[in-house]
Amino acid sequence: MKKINNVSFIFLGIILLIFTVWSATDTSFSSMKGIEHQETLKKINACENSKTNNSFETYMTISSQFNVDWSGCDLTGVVLRYISLEDANLNNADLSGADLTGANLIGADLRNAKLFGVDLRGADLYQADLENAILDGADLRDTMMEDVNLNNASLKHAYIYKTILAETEFTNVDASYANFCGQDLTKKIFHNTNLSGANLAHTKMQYTYLGKAVLHMTNFEESNLIGSDFSGNSLKGANFQGSNLYSANLQNADLREANLQNADLGGADLGGADLTNAKIFGIDFSTTKISGTDLNVAVHTEIIKNNQKSDIKLLQKYSNVSEKNFSNLDISNIDISESKLQDNDFSNSNLENNKMAHVDFQGSDLSYTELSNTELLGANLSGVDLVGANLSGANLSGANLSGANLSGANLNHSKLYGTDLSGANLEDADLSGANLKGVNFSSAYMMKVVLEDTDLVGVDFNGIHMSGQKLTGIDLTGVNFQNAILKDIDLENADLTNANLDFAYLNSANLKNADLTNANLKNTDLGGADLTNANLKNAVIQNSYFKNAKLDGVVMDETDTDSCFKQDLLNKIICKINFELNPNSPPYETNFEFRDNYSLRS
Repeated sequence: MKKINNVSFIFLGIILLIFTVWSATDTSFSSMKGIEHQETLKKINACENSKTNNSFETYMTISSQFNVDWSGCDLTGVVLRYISLEDANLNNADLSGADLTGANLIGADLRNAKLFGVDLRGADLYQADLENAILDGADLRDTMMEDVNLNNASLKHAYIYKTILAETEFTNVDASYANFCGQDLTKKIFHNTNLSGANLAHTKMQYTYLGKAVLHMTNFEESNLIGSDFSGNSLKGANFQGSNLYSANLQNADLREANLQNADLGGADLGGADLTNAKIFGIDFSTTKISGTDLNVAVHTEIIKNNQKSDIKLLQKYSNVSEKNFSNLDISNIDISESKLQDNDFSNSNLENNKMAHVDFQGSDLSYTELSNTELLGANLSGVDLVGANLSGANLSGANLSGANLSGANLNHSKLYGTDLSGANLEDADLSGANLKGVNFSSAYMMKVVLEDTDLVGVDFNGIHMSGQKLTGIDLTGVNFQNAILKDIDLENADLTNANLDFAYLNSANLKNADLTNANLKNTDLGGADLTNANLKNAVIQNSYFKNAKLDGVVMDETDTDSCFKQDLLNKIICKINFELNPNSPPYETNFEFRDNYSLRS
């Protein structure tokens, strides 16, 4: 009997050993098990439940092999750092603002996916399919993008720094204002690619094909462009200062207002090129073909910029400077990206057109600074004073502005893909025409903010303070106003189809003629609100507060309501009891009652 027990014990040990080895080597199991972010798990669960009858946790429990199909799902802001999503189906998924640092996306299907402001640093996208995907404002630093399909993809304002691009072409790609600084793009094909405003400084582009590429205002400063073909291209305003254009083909190119100072044009062909107002100081044309080119229309004098203080010389790429006074200075048009610039005074200074990606400004004073058209992708501006700053046209994709003071700041037409503005003060700020895809506005103060010509469809305004805001007639389809403070807000004639107003405070709001079709109005405070002629078709109204609300002419077709919406005495009593028993129920009127009646527990 003892022998049998020993054999059984040995047999059981072997089984446990096999299981241990199996579970340790099963990357799909261990990688999925590593997801700890609660909001991420909720979104994955919602996605899985929409496709199957089993939850994500159930799959995790019963199966070690998790075949990821999150196609078409809302995964905005998820945290999937170093998670394995190899061969995952993410077709048409929305991953805007997601953190995919170091993720394994080998062979992943990301066609038509929305990846506004996504963080893909160090991620592996070998043979991933990104056709028609939107990666505007994405951070692709150190990303492995070997043999990736980018046909018709959008990479506007993306940070493509130290990215592996082997066997990857950019045909039909919109990479306007993207940062390729320092990339090796030798013999790459940029056919029909939009590179207007892109930063290609210090790149290697020998014999690169740029047929039909859009190159307005593109920066090629100090790039190696030997043998590259720019024939017939529009290069108006492009910067070629100090670049190597030896044997390059610039026949019939439009080089109006281009900067060619100190460029090497030896053996290059400039025949028929338009050099009107182009800067050509320091160029040796002795071996350049200039047949049909008028050099007299160009600018021959050197343009020299004088800085005001020696301390400015400290501001360079990768610099580490703190506790310096840079106020009231002209520090524009320089590259200080990847720098640590904590606790400095930049107030009232001109920093326009600077490259400042991933700069750490924490503790610095940037009030009333000129920051128009700057690149601040991934910058740390958490808690920074930016009162009255001009950030018009700036690229703040993926930047951390949590708790920053942006009162009265100008963010007109800025790029805020995936930007963290949680807890920021945006009172009186101008966000006209700004791109807000994937922005985190949690608990931000946005009273009197200017939103003219700003696309607000699907924006996440969770927990914002926007009392008294005028949003009449605005398209707010799919907007998330969960936990938002919207007292006295004017939403007359606004389209709130599919909007989430769960736990929102809309006391005394104007919702006349508003379209709330399919809206979520659970736990919503609408006390004293005017919903005259509002459309509540298919809306879900549960545990909400309507005392003194105007409901004349409200459309209630297939609306899901409970006792709190009905006006008869019995339902009013039931609703009152429910509110008394549930402390999280509306109304949410702010007063001192809780403070004054609070009993100490010690």
